[in-house]
Amino acid sequence: MLWVCYMTGIRVNEGTALWWNDVDLKNKRLRVHHMLIMKTRSEWKRNSYTKTEDGKRIIAFDSDTINILTIWRNRQLEIGLGNSNDFIFSYDGLPMIKSTISRIIKHYSQFAGVTRIQAKGLRHSHASYLINEFNVSVLVLSQRMGHSSPEITLKHYAHMWSGADTAIVDAMT
Repeated sequence: MLWVCYMTGIRVNEGTALWWNDVDLKNKRLRVHHMLIMKTRSEWKRNSYTKTEDGKRIIAFDSDTINILTIWRNRQLEIGLGNSNDFIFSYDGLPMIKSTISRIIKHYSQFAGVTRIQAKGLRHSHASYLINEFNVSVLVLSQRMGHSSPEITLKHYAHMWSGADTAIVDAMT
């Protein structure tokens, strides 16, 4: 779950709403069209909309994420989960709640000896990764993050492109 959130930039409530029929392992695509609203672990609603209309999107997967999801689905199938209308991030058929996600992050951050972040930090880390490692365009990042416009993306991440001018000058030389 942490890997998928980091590698796709999905919102936490989008990730908890994912069913296996939202994943196309063959074509390496993820359909993000729902968000989960939870009162309790057994009282929840999977809404057929996201935070914004543009939040409904298709995100491409890398091969590593496909491998991880394939392994996870096989583990779920061993216990009777992993069917098309089963939650991807579930151990028992019920959706994962935010406190469980927080405990997982706490456990792994302590294990790694790094500062703990909130689950939504994985989304911001994804954006930072794409900008800093691949100098991804504002338009591509905006679409991948499900922002309603590139202006929203720039509002939150413009400062991360500050080194692009230096890279261009170096390339020009």
